[in-house]
Amino acid sequence: MKLNLLVATSQLNSKVGNILGTGTSEGLASLARIMAECGINGDIYDLPNGIQNPDTASPFSLSNGFALKTDELAFHHIPELQNDPQLMGHIQKISDTHHRFFRDKRTVNYALKRSIMPWILEACFQNYQKRQYEHRLEQFEAFQAISHYWLDDYALYEAYKEAGKNLVSDQFRQKESRQVLNFISGARERIDYFKYQQFLCFEQKQAARLQIKKQGIGLFVNLPFGVELESADVYFHPEVFDTSLQVGCSPEPEHGYPEQAWGIAAYREKSDGLRVYLEEKMKWLSLLGDGIFLDHMVGWCGQYVLPMIIPDESAYPHGDFLTTDHEERKSNIQWFLEIVLQTGLEIRGEIAGDHKRVLATVEAVEEVSKTGHEIGAMAIPRWETVNDRLKPLSDYGQATLTMVETHDTSTLLQYLLNRKGYTEDFESLEKILAFCQRVIGLPFFSTDTPLDLDVCDNSFWLEVCRRFTNGSPSREVVFTLPGLISLLSGAYRSATIENNINIKPGTSGAVGNGWGNWSYFSPPIEVLQEDSEIRDALTFLGNRSFEPFDPFHHLQHTSQENVQLEILYSTIQHRGIIHRNSLDKWAVWEQPAAYQSREFELELVIKNVSEEELWERIDLSDTIDLDIDGDYLFLDLNDQLASYTYHTQDLKANRLFVRLAPEQVHHFLVSKAT
Repeated sequence: MKLNLLVATSQLNSKVGNILGTGTSEGLASLARIMAECGINGDIYDLPNGIQNPDTASPFSLSNGFALKTDELAFHHIPELQNDPQLMGHIQKISDTHHRFFRDKRTVNYALKRSIMPWILEACFQNYQKRQYEHRLEQFEAFQAISHYWLDDYALYEAYKEAGKNLVSDQFRQKESRQVLNFISGARERIDYFKYQQFLCFEQKQAARLQIKKQGIGLFVNLPFGVELESADVYFHPEVFDTSLQVGCSPEPEHGYPEQAWGIAAYREKSDGLRVYLEEKMKWLSLLGDGIFLDHMVGWCGQYVLPMIIPDESAYPHGDFLTTDHEERKSNIQWFLEIVLQTGLEIRGEIAGDHKRVLATVEAVEEVSKTGHEIGAMAIPRWETVNDRLKPLSDYGQATLTMVETHDTSTLLQYLLNRKGYTEDFESLEKILAFCQRVIGLPFFSTDTPLDLDVCDNSFWLEVCRRFTNGSPSREVVFTLPGLISLLSGAYRSATIENNINIKPGTSGAVGNGWGNWSYFSPPIEVLQEDSEIRDALTFLGNRSFEPFDPFHHLQHTSQENVQLEILYSTIQHRGIIHRNSLDKWAVWEQPAAYQSREFELELVIKNVSEEELWERIDLSDTIDLDIDGDYLFLDLNDQLASYTYHTQDLKANRLFVRLAPEQVHHFLVSKAT
C-alpha cells in the first residue's frame, strides 16, 4: 500500500533543485531520496506548468502535447556549460546572488528564469556547434530519432513564431511546398536550436527519472486533457484536431458552475488520426514516467464542445455533447484506455464532472479492470457520498485512488479551517462537520467547526493523517506535498496561499489570470528530513496497512420531545482517541498507566446544546451489549477521568443517567468492568 505525493516540479522547494527562481527536475530526484530515507513506500505524481498565456490558460491543457519546459532546467547540469568555465562563472554568480537575496522567499520567479534562460541556452547551443563532440552528436541524434514524430513539427512551429509568420492560415502547414522548404533552409540553425532545447530538457528528465527509480520510487506524469490551440500539435495535425470547435465544460447548476469554454481544439473522436497521435504520445510519456495521471478523464467519454467563435447573440448554453449515448461514451473511453495500456503505462485518473459522464467513466474503468488491468479512479473523500451521506474511508475499493486533496482544491487543513489562502472558502459548515464526524471520526459538534489552529496540537494532526493513510483499503493514497507538510509541521501549519499548488480552480498558467497560480514554492522539502518529529511521522505514515476504524454515528434520543441533547458514538478500533485535553486543545489521549490494561470498546460523546441544565436518561441498547451479566465502566475524559460503573441490568431497566449544564459535554470511554 502506497503513500503518494502530488507535486509541481516548478514549485518544488529544494536546496539543490531551485535554480534561478524555479524548481527543477533535480528537485524531484532530491524529493525521491528524502522519501526513500524516510522509508516512505510511495510514488511521486508530477504536475506540469503548462501554457504561459493567462488569457487562454486552462487547467486541462498543455502548450504542446510533447515538448518539455525549459523552466525546469538546471543550468549547471548542461554539458556545454560545464565545459565553459568563464560563462559558468558568470551564471553561477547570478544564481548565487538571487539565492542569497531570495532564498527565504516562497515566491517562484518565472520572470527571472525566462529572461536569463534563453541567453544561457543560446550560449550552450553555440558551444555545442563549435565543439562538435562526437558523443554529444550521437546523443543528440539518438534523441531526434526517438522524438521524430513531433520534434520536427515543434521546432519548425517555434521558428515560425520567432520569425513572426502568420499561422492563422494553413499555407505554412504544407511542408513540401517551395515556400516552406525555403523557410526551413534559411532557418535551419534556429530549428536545430529549438530541437537542442528539447534535447537538454529530455536528458535532465531522463536523469531525474533514473535517480528516482534507483530510490524505489515511481514517477507519474500528469496528462491534461487537451492541447492549446496555438501549438504545433494543432497546427500540423488537422486529422487529429477540429479547430472549428473548442472543448469546454457543460453547465453544472447543481454545483454552482456555469458553462466553460476552454479555448482548446476538439479531438476528432476515435479517428484513425487520433489513434496514431495518441499512440505516439503514450510512447513518448512512457520514456518520462512509469504511469500517467489523467486530468479530466471524463473528456474521453465524449467531449462537450462549443463553437470556436461564440456570437454575442447566441443562446445559452452555447455548446452540446458530441454524444449523449451511455454505451457509446463507455466505448469511447475504453478505446482510449486500450491505447494507453498498450504502452505498459499505469493509469490513474481524475474522475470529476457532470454526473452522467462520470457514471459512464466509472463503469468503463470497472469493465477494463476486470480484464486484468488495474486503473486507479480518483475519489475525494470530501465529495464521495452514498444516499446523500458522506462515504466512510473503509468502504473504498482497493483500486480506488484516494486523494486527500487535488492540485486545485483546498488542502485538507484549509478545508477544515474553511479557508483557502487568505479568504474564506465558503464551504458549508454543516458539510465540514459531517466530514469530521463521518469520514475522519472526530467527536465534533457544530461549535467545533470550522477548526481553530490554536486548539489543535501536533498529535491531533498526525492522527488525522494516519486515519487517511490507514483507514482506507485503497492501495494508493495521495496527499499534495505542501498539504501534507502543512499538517505535520507547526512552522508551515497555515491556510496561506503558499500551501496551495494551484490557487483557484479553473485557471492555470504563469500568471494565473490574476490569481498568481503556480507562483508559490512549496514548503522546503528538507523539512521532511531535518525535523526528526516529521521524519518519524512520515516513516510511520509511509508504511501503510489497512486498519479500518469506525467514524462517529448519531444516536437518536427520543425519550421526550424537544430534548436538546446531541449524542455521538463510535466503536474504538485501530485509532487513537481524540479529545479536549486539560489545556482545552484537541489532542490524542495519552492513556494513563492505570488504564493501560483496559480495552475500551465504545466512545460516547453527549452534549447539551440547550441553554438550560438537563437531567436525562439515554438508551444504550443500540451501542453496547446489555444482555450480558456484568458491569460497564464509563470513563469521562472531559471530567478529570471521573469513572462510573453500571450493571447491565440497571442500564437496560433505567438507562444511562446524565446531568449536563448548558453546552457541557460528557466524553465517555466505555469498557467492560473487570
